[in-house]
Amino acid sequence: MNAGFARRTFLRTSAGGLAAVSAVSWTAEAPVAWAAGEGSASDDPYEQAVRDARMEWTALPRDPRLAPHLGNGRLVVRAVAAPGGRGVRLLVGGPGTRSAQSPAGALELLPLGTPTAVRYVLDLWDAELTGRITTTRGAFAFSALVDRHSPTLLLRARAEGGERLSLTTPPPEGPGLPLHTVNREHGDRHLLAASPATATGVGEATLHELLATGTDAAVTRHRAWWHAFHRRGHVSLPERTLQRFHRAQMYTLAAVTDPGPERLADAPALLGPSRHLGIGPVATALEQGRSPAHEYLAGALPGVGSKAGRTEDPVRASGALALWEAHRYTNDPRIVRDLLRPALAGVVGYFSGFLMEGVDGRLHLPVTHSPGQADASDCTHDLSLLRWAVTTLVTVTRRLREKDHRLAHWEDLAARLTQCHTDTSGVMVGAGVRVARSCAQPSHLTWLLPLRQAPHPDADPALARRSLQHWAGMREAWHAGSYATAAAMAAALGDAPLALELLRHLTGATGDGEDVLAPNSLYRHAVSPRAAAPFPAGQALLELLVGVEGDAVQVFPAVPDAWPDVLVAGLLAPGGHVVDAERSAGRTRWVRVGAAEGRPFTLRHGVDGDPQVWTSRPGETVPHRRVAARPAGPGAALVHPAPGTTVIVLRPGDDPDLTVRQVAAPR
Repeated sequence: MNAGFARRTFLRTSAGGLAAVSAVSWTAEAPVAWAAGEGSASDDPYEQAVRDARMEWTALPRDPRLAPHLGNGRLVVRAVAAPGGRGVRLLVGGPGTRSAQSPAGALELLPLGTPTAVRYVLDLWDAELTGRITTTRGAFAFSALVDRHSPTLLLRARAEGGERLSLTTPPPEGPGLPLHTVNREHGDRHLLAASPATATGVGEATLHELLATGTDAAVTRHRAWWHAFHRRGHVSLPERTLQRFHRAQMYTLAAVTDPGPERLADAPALLGPSRHLGIGPVATALEQGRSPAHEYLAGALPGVGSKAGRTEDPVRASGALALWEAHRYTNDPRIVRDLLRPALAGVVGYFSGFLMEGVDGRLHLPVTHSPGQADASDCTHDLSLLRWAVTTLVTVTRRLREKDHRLAHWEDLAARLTQCHTDTSGVMVGAGVRVARSCAQPSHLTWLLPLRQAPHPDADPALARRSLQHWAGMREAWHAGSYATAAAMAAALGDAPLALELLRHLTGATGDGEDVLAPNSLYRHAVSPRAAAPFPAGQALLELLVGVEGDAVQVFPAVPDAWPDVLVAGLLAPGGHVVDAERSAGRTRWVRVGAAEGRPFTLRHGVDGDPQVWTSRPGETVPHRRVAARPAGPGAALVHPAPGTTVIVLRPGDDPDLTVRQVAAPR
C-alpha cells in the first residue's frame, strides 16, 4: 500500500463531503473551495454521481503512474511529490502513445516549512485538483486545472500564517518539455499559467494577456464543457464501487483521448457506447477531410516473425478498427467512403502479396508474430485481422454501390483464406503452436475482441467460450490490463458472472500488485496516461447494460443478478440509437430509445408480458402516442418510428418515473 494513501478511496468515499463548488471568481475564491462547502450536496443526479467519484489522497506518490491526472486530450498534467516530499511537482506533457511516454516539463510548488498534514482531492465534475498542506510554518492551499480549450495549465495558490510559497521550474529529469510560464503574485496569493513551448498559438504573450485580463472566463468555459460532457450519459448501479469506476473512466476518456487524426489507431472503443465520439480523432479526421496515411505498412514484414521488431499490426495502425466502430454507432457514410475503405484497401492490398496457396487450395500466411505469445505461420492474430479487413472491405464496397474492379479479388481472398488452427482447448496461436502457458496479452483471441467475429466462418459458438475459458484459467502472468480485456471479452459473450468477477478484482482487490488498478484508476504497468487507461473494463461494464451485437438494440442483455436495480440514460447503441432504461427488482421496468433515422429496427427491451409501445415527439419526456409494434420474440418488438421520435416501452398499467436519478445502494 502506498504510504499515506487509503486504498480505493476514489471508489469508496461516501457521497457529499468534499464536493468542490463553482464560485463566481476562480481567481479570487479560496483555492480549497471544498473546505467551505463541507456537507453541501446538489440535487442534480449527474453532478451527485460524478462528485461522488472524486479521488482523494493523503500523500502524493513519487511515481507518475500512480498520480492524480488532469488533461484535455492534448495536454496531460500529473501531480507527484516534489523531491524530499517538500511540496508538489506538476509534470506537464502529452498523453503519450500506447508504447511510449511523451517528455514532460515540470513545475514545483514549494513551501518554506516542512509538510505535516496533506489532503488532495481530484474533483471530476470540474476537472480540477485541489490540495491543502499544513506545514511547520503555517499552511498553503492550491487548485490546478488543464483548460479544456487550450494547452494551458492554470494554477492558483495561497499561503496562510507564516508560510511562504515559491513556484519554480526545475531542470527536467531526462528528456523534458520546455515550458512557457507566467506567474503573478499578490501578497500571499499566486496565479500561474503554463503551456508547452511547442504548443501552437500559445506563447508567453498569450499567457501574460490571460492573467492580466483574468482567468474567470476561461475557467467558467472549462467547467461548462465538463458539466455538459458528464451530462451526456448516466449509469446508476447499486454497486457503487463500479458506478464510481464508470465515472472515473468517463473523466479519463476526456482527459487522455487525443483528437488528432493521426491518433486514429489509439481511439478507445469506449467512445462509441458512452456517446462521446465527438471528442475522438474520427470526428477530427472527418472535419479535416484527411485519409489515413499508409506509412504503417512499412513495418510489417510477414515471413520473418518477431525479427521484424514489435511493430503495430497494419490493420490496427491504419485506424480501420476505430473507423469501423465509429461508423457502427453513427451510420455516417463519410466515414466509410472517405476514411475506412481507403485504409482497408491499403492493408488488404499489402497483405495479399504475402499470402501463399497451399495444397488444400486455401491461402495461408507465412510466419508472423502473435503479440505477447510466439511466432507462428497461419498466426491466428494476423489471420483474424486480415479476415476482418477483407470481409469488411467487401461489405462496405457493396454498401456504397460503387463499381470497383478489385471487388472480385477481395471476395476471392475472403472465401479462400484459411481457417485458424484449433485443439481441444480452443483456438491456437497458430499452426502447431497451442496456448500452453499463461500470457498477459490474448492476441490469439483478437477475433473475439475487438473484431467481434467468430474464430472462422464455420465455427461452433461453443469454441469462443472454450477459448476464453482456457486463457482465463491461467492467470499467473496477468496484469490489470489482462483482467480488463478478459472482462470485455466475457461481456461480449454475455457471460455476466465472469465479467463481474473480473471487474470486481480490478476495482476492489487490495494490494499494490500490477493485477489491480492504481489509486488513480489507471494501470500500474503502463507508462503513458493513454496506455494506462483501463478502457476495455469500462467497455465491459457498458456492454452488460446495452448490447452491441447485430442490428438489434439490446437493453440489459447481461445484467448480473447482483444488480437488481439499474438506471441508464444517454448510452449509445449501434445505429445511433440513444438508450435510457430502468431495471427494478430484477426486471426491466421501462425502456426509452431515441430513433435518429426513423428506420425500422428490432428492440430487445426485455419488458415482461404484453408491453405497451408509445412514441414521443422531440423535446417530450413522457409517452405521447401509443403505437402498434410487431412482436419479434420474447421481450422484443419490431418498431418503425418516424425520424427523430422516441420509442418508449412500458409494462401494462405502469406509470413509471422516467427521469434520471440514482438507484438505491445497499448500506
